[in-house]
Amino acid sequence: MTTQLQELVSLSPDPIIAVNREGKITLFNQAAERLLGYRGSDVLEVVSIASIYASRDLARHVNKLLHTSPDHQVEGMETQLQSKVGRTIDIRLSAKLLMRNGEVVGSIGFFHDLTERKRLETMLKQLSITDNLTGLFNQRHFRAALNVELERSSRYGRPLCLICIDLDDFKQINDQLGHLEGDNALRFAARVLHKALRKTDVAFRYGGDEFMLLLPETDMAEAQAIGARVKALFDALWHTEWSAIADCPTVSLSYGIAERDAADSAESLIQRADSAMYRIKKNRA
Repeated sequence: MTTQLQELVSLSPDPIIAVNREGKITLFNQAAERLLGYRGSDVLEVVSIASIYASRDLARHVNKLLHTSPDHQVEGMETQLQSKVGRTIDIRLSAKLLMRNGEVVGSIGFFHDLTERKRLETMLKQLSITDNLTGLFNQRHFRAALNVELERSSRYGRPLCLICIDLDDFKQINDQLGHLEGDNALRFAARVLHKALRKTDVAFRYGGDEFMLLLPETDMAEAQAIGARVKALFDALWHTEWSAIADCPTVSLSYGIAERDAADSAESLIQRADSAMYRIKKNRA
């Protein structure tokens, strides 16, 4: 390698790694050292390229693509490496076989770190499915999750229940204490749901002061026990945490339950749970 080329490789912000025909690393620039935590002097002619991939299967897959593609190269392939300390790193790889007199003598790859992009993608996805007031999943994600669970319940013949929750007299909080306290009451409800539910249950803010609880692998009797537990905990904690606030109205909750049957669509299951909740709410009035 010429001195000028060595300088360009050294200055590259992205890792550049080359290997010989046996797969041993022959080039490992400073960016590769920073990303993976190895010193170049420790890996050259000693470490196999396969050992820095997140798995041997990934390494074999990349090698197969290089040897079977018409131009013996891959461009912009997303895969994963593993650092010296075992951290999995998402990268975008562009690589090419090195040929001499028609024979493979090695390969060279350019590895672009995707860690920050993946972090941002995860954050944006989370924001898109989360209610920003309560931290619960939002109605958009509820619809998607409900369809998935309905299909799974139908395919495997497993029970599925939906609980619809509405806060009784919530409007009085906004009217008497203001909307900031109303927001705090909604956050309180979300916290109660987190405390009361099992790990397999999922809570959603459906809109306003209405919530949905999606209960996979749960029949009506189990759902009724969960609904009763949620209500009891809500009432107890409301009395403990809110009763000392001057002029604070008493807020409780009503809930209705629907268990999936063979004829249910997402909309019909929601409607049945919603109707069950309003029947209970009406009977209490």
